[in-house]
Amino acid sequence: MLLERLSRPVRGVRIVRRGALEHGQTACVQIIPMRQLDRRDVERLLQHLDPNNELVVTSALSKREREAFIDVGFVERESLHLLHHDLRSIQPVATADTVVKLRTGRRTDLSSVLSIDHRSFDDFWAMDRDDLNAARKATPTHRYMVATLNNRVVGYAVTGRAGTSTFLQRLGVEPDLRRKGIGSILVRDALQWARETGGASMLVNTQDRNTRALGLYEHLGFELMAEQLKVLEWPSQNSPSSAAAP
Repeated sequence: MLLERLSRPVRGVRIVRRGALEHGQTACVQIIPMRQLDRRDVERLLQHLDPNNELVVTSALSKREREAFIDVGFVERESLHLLHHDLRSIQPVATADTVVKLRTGRRTDLSSVLSIDHRSFDDFWAMDRDDLNAARKATPTHRYMVATLNNRVVGYAVTGRAGTSTFLQRLGVEPDLRRKGIGSILVRDALQWARETGGASMLVNTQDRNTRALGLYEHLGFELMAEQLKVLEWPSQNSPSSAAAP
């Protein structure tokens, strides 16, 4: 889980201290770029942090976004699958007679949604209130839905749209209720909303070891893209002074 937010020396960058990327590790500092960074930006970040004493990693970055980090000396830590869905290929979804109901997420759902999220993802990937708000505000238009069973929140999804591009930002299902179609209901709703509001395609990413999520997305028509997103880390043998060298 996210522990604290740190001051940021570079405009357009969030810096947070998160839980461990893997079991048995201590917390790490994560750099989350909100814009394209250049080499000087990354060097300034390293000088502000203390990468000799704690692990410094990035958020999941595209090939273009990670260029400046690699140029300075960051290396790959983890890969994420990136999947694409052509929304022109989906068919209208008939209303299903199911005990699982969908509705717009409310402020009173926050604790339930975050509880599901923390039990669905490793500490590093788990969201807090600010992360959820950031996901909802990442695009000009978004859809925040929760799935309920007997009035209990059992899943949620955040979908965003920017022009004709749409993004399944987050999906979580109560761990003890998986394989009951709840995830499929939420994803189908996201796809239908995206198409009805003018979307032409949808992107989603998932960890390469999350075979359950990958299988769900492929079953619902998503296709793996050649490009992968990467989480990068600053190698412990490097130092801020060496990174800033010409």
